[in-house]
Amino acid sequence: MDHHLSITLAMPEHTDALLAFELENRTHFEQWIASRGDSFYTPAAVRSSLQQAQWARNAQKEYHYLAWVNDAIVGRVTLRGAEREHYFKASLGYRFSARHGGKGYASQAVNHVVEEAFRSLNLWRIEAVVIADNLPSQAVMRKCGFQQYGHSRQAVLRHGVWMDLLHYEKHASEFAII
Repeated sequence: MDHHLSITLAMPEHTDALLAFELENRTHFEQWIASRGDSFYTPAAVRSSLQQAQWARNAQKEYHYLAWVNDAIVGRVTLRGAEREHYFKASLGYRFSARHGGKGYASQAVNHVVEEAFRSLNLWRIEAVVIADNLPSQAVMRKCGFQQYGHSRQAVLRHGVWMDLLHYEKHASEFAII
């Protein structure tokens, strides 16, 4: 079986595949981030989120990508808050399935999206925040050449506990054009 990773923009026609991905990984994701609530896990809600992502992309504010292996989604990568005046930056977020962890898919997908951000979207800076105890995500940041530039203490409430956030950045000047 071919395990080649491909990246696409998230589109409303991906509703069924995305819902399957989100349902399979709900418990895994909710250990790191707040729950979206039961109402999100329906075809209508997922389709609506994909339509909103398409609208945000058309407004050049957000870019939502899906990472695929064969016909299954293995992860999501998002650039949010794109600013093209003065700052030329966006915030990176990602989530990858527990089942596909440790295979390099997250690093490949993040590298692809960062390349797109610098080459096609004309952004200069990509920022990301990682909860301090999320060691796999910190590893992705390092593998993808992000540098830690800050540490916010007790910055996010997760499951009733205030957690620290690590701040990462990558600039277009550090991106090797191949």
